[in-house]
Amino acid sequence: MIQAIPVTQARKDLLKLVDQVDNEYSRVDLTKNGKIRATLVSPDYLDSLEETIYSLKNSKKDILAAEKEIVEGNFVTLAEVKKRLKDVR
Repeated sequence: MIQAIPVTQARKDLLKLVDQVDNEYSRVDLTKNGKIRATLVSPDYLDSLEETIYSLKNSKKDILAAEKEIVEGNFVTLAEVKKRLKDVR
């Protein structure tokens, strides 16, 4: 759940908001003059986002290569793998 509140309200409710983002694995957007200026998130949530970015960034080359192989028909289907395994036994 994303909640947006003015900075002035966040200042009053900071301890409650810290507990909320920690317990609910959520985020709170802080607004100033109606525009989001900052976001409060738990460290676990931030770690998860950073890990996802890292994984995607470092997997891009492999994903693009795999997509190219699929287009070229250079792949093995699950049925083929099962057949090959059956033939080996």
